[in-house]
Amino acid sequence: MNYKVLYRKYRPDNFDNIIGQDYIIQTLINSVVSNNISHAYIFSGPRGTGKTSTAKVFAKSINCNSKGNKKPCGKCDFCLNFSENPDIIEIDAASNNGVDQIRELIDNVKLIPSNGKYKVYIIDEVHMLTPNAFNALLLTLEEPPSHVIFILATTNIENVPITILSRCQRFDFKKIDVDTLVLAMKNICKKEKISIEDDALREIAYLSDGGMRDSLSLLDQLSKQENKITLDIVENQIKTISNKSVDDLINLIEENKSDDIVAILDEFNKRSIDYKTLIKKIIDMMSIRAKNIKNTFKIDRLSFNDYKNMIFELSESITKVNINVDPYIILEMILLSYVNNNEKNTVDNIKMEKNIVENTPISENKTINKEVVNDYTDVINIRINNCFVNAKKEFLEEAKKMINKAFEKPNIDGKIKSIITDSTVVAASDKYIILSCASEHYADSANEFLLEFEKIINKENKSKYKVIFISEKRWNEEKNNYIVNLKNNKKYEMIEEKTTTSSTQPNISDVFDKSKVEIV
Repeated sequence: MNYKVLYRKYRPDNFDNIIGQDYIIQTLINSVVSNNISHAYIFSGPRGTGKTSTAKVFAKSINCNSKGNKKPCGKCDFCLNFSENPDIIEIDAASNNGVDQIRELIDNVKLIPSNGKYKVYIIDEVHMLTPNAFNALLLTLEEPPSHVIFILATTNIENVPITILSRCQRFDFKKIDVDTLVLAMKNICKKEKISIEDDALREIAYLSDGGMRDSLSLLDQLSKQENKITLDIVENQIKTISNKSVDDLINLIEENKSDDIVAILDEFNKRSIDYKTLIKKIIDMMSIRAKNIKNTFKIDRLSFNDYKNMIFELSESITKVNINVDPYIILEMILLSYVNNNEKNTVDNIKMEKNIVENTPISENKTINKEVVNDYTDVINIRINNCFVNAKKEFLEEAKKMINKAFEKPNIDGKIKSIITDSTVVAASDKYIILSCASEHYADSANEFLLEFEKIINKENKSKYKVIFISEKRWNEEKNNYIVNLKNNKKYEMIEEKTTTSSTQPNISDVFDKSKVEIV
């Protein structure tokens, strides 16, 4: 079996072949030239950006037998036999992460190099070491024998103990930009006689997310299937989407064409377009539009703040998607929330607010004064206030159980279910329930379905609860106000009603989960 995959065949064996990390490479070359070699390095950064390759080239450079060379000569015995050299020890910390393996390493450190000047230990994915293994490595890493150099590589620098980081020279590898990846792949395609369109190369570079290894893996995969690789082939094989299609989608939002937005998202879904790739492309293109609006003061229907809020919501949606919920439902809801489908949306909202106002009981024989409720904001404020009148921890726990019970039914509408999945019950009384969403736009979208929510909850539990959704930011503000009011013995009262109040105020822990409340 003589065939080598492209990323192995074109793995850099010299500083000149490492792309996209110019500052790091120049610094390491200067270290070799001045013979100012540190005893420990840590290379951090995204996958496929050249960390391990750089470590190997650096190890080859400091041991190269040709004097005066700042780069590996590739001709001396050490360079020619580098892959079989016993003085270069590679350790995969993902599979050798225990304290026993590190103790064995420490025992071998004392042995002098057999061929070169230095014995180099390259520990890949070092963040996978156990705490005991890190502790065992600590002293040796701080004061190793003069003939030993450690090079640690990680994609997760935050999981490496500070005690380790403080003993290493740190180099942060960055994602390789698209133009650099395209140029590198063009040269490889020329050598390998791979026929490919420029647009297809650019799309592969974009999909690799700044990693040369991923770029070459995708190129290798596609080159085996087609005589000429086109953009359409990349889109169909890798399940991606062109920038033009994404631009068309954003234009539909700008033009208020909700039906067309739903249709194009359905098409993407049927084509099994990876939703994370789609969202990332939408965010990239929206950021360009937002900057253009900011820089040129161009007035579109969507403002800079609209694009900014959409970008934040789309970014949040990637981490908040539940495995049982179709992510396209959430994507559709976010995009449609910025579409003013003028007449229909306005009429629906007026009807919804009118129903909420007319059917919201404060007590058994009172209703909200319609003169007080001037707009939908008043409904939110009143429900938050009225929930705090009799909010208790036992009501909170009961509300969580009731909502879980009501919405676990298989026949619940997908949009309704996705909203509940991405919301949290944060407070409840015997009549009101407050749920928190990630952002204000999430909360606004959820509140459009209040009557449906209440119908599902109350039908399943034979209750008469009123529900309201607010953003996490708003909830934190209301919670802090509640805590301050309790400290100051300020009591909440039902809007437009004289309430019978108890002689004592509830404790904070009677209302909230103790583990989630911090008093300063």
